Amino acid sequence: MNDKHIVDDIIRMLGPGGSALSHGTPSARAELTGQMQKFVHPLGPTPKRCLETFVDLGLSDAEIGRYFRIPQHVVTHLREIWKIDRTD
Repeated sequence: MNDKHIVDDIIRMLGPGGSALSHGTPSARAELTGQMQKFVHPLGPTPKRCLETFVDLGLSDAEIGRYFRIPQHVVTHLREIWKIDRTD
């Protein structure tokens, strides 16, 4: 097989309709209710790690909530579920 065929295969796999990328909805997180899962999306593909990072930076739940436009009580609840403690 020559390089042209390899490149064509890669383009076919990664291009629109290719099978390399997931086209489904993000997988459900068993520890979160359906209502809580609605608020996790703004935190990106690794929501727990994202929240840990912002907490480590010293932001309050209110500040994190404002940044991601999610209610403060949701941020607090996610920290409790994922056992993310403040290190103040």
